[in-house]
Amino acid sequence: MIEGFFDDIKDIIQKNGRVEEMRQIASMNGFRFRSRETFARQDYLLKEFSIFKGKKDKRIKGIMMKKEPSFDINIRVYDYWYFGDFKKRKTTVYEVFGKALDFPRLEIRPRGLLNQMTEFFWANEKPYPDQKDFHTKYEVLSMDAKLFEAEMSPRVLEHLMSRKNISVEGEGDYLLVYSTYEITPAKYLMEEYDYVLDLVEIILNDDTNEYV
Repeated sequence: MIEGFFDDIKDIIQKNGRVEEMRQIASMNGFRFRSRETFARQDYLLKEFSIFKGKKDKRIKGIMMKKEPSFDINIRVYDYWYFGDFKKRKTTVYEVFGKALDFPRLEIRPRGLLNQMTEFFWANEKPYPDQKDFHTKYEVLSMDAKLFEAEMSPRVLEHLMSRKNISVEGEGDYLLVYSTYEITPAKYLMEEYDYVLDLVEIILNDDTNEYV
């Protein structure tokens, strides 16, 4: 708690360069913007996702907010700060929220990434088991492989393969996309935003899973 408090004071005394970069990008691209928010103020459903696990102090900074009417979704882009025992960990999160989404609890993560999900979260079988290239690089956590396939077409897996170390979490109206403990450089924030929009379009509009 102490480290987070001192970080708050530091941001008040001197402007955070990263936050100011995100403010500029937000202004240039039609986003609303907030410099920072405490994690306690976030939606209680959001707090259940794996990326936000941990009991130490948390902040979100440089919050870029935009509605995408064509998909009936809202997207927030922000840096999530976790003040762990040994060092600060920062992750740029692309958070998608909308009634058009309706996910069972699911998670896609790079293989070998430490995760604290319990065993009951594993389905008895892999979704899309024939997608061997995908499963060598990523693992899927879901209560039910068929439910996962109903929400995610094979093109989703293909889209994710174009990025390294990407993680996706979904439940209910939320979808999170991020690379754990990695900050997206300012000059790539909009490129990644478009990548996430493409992912949402595939999820909502691609129906190739109906013919698998």
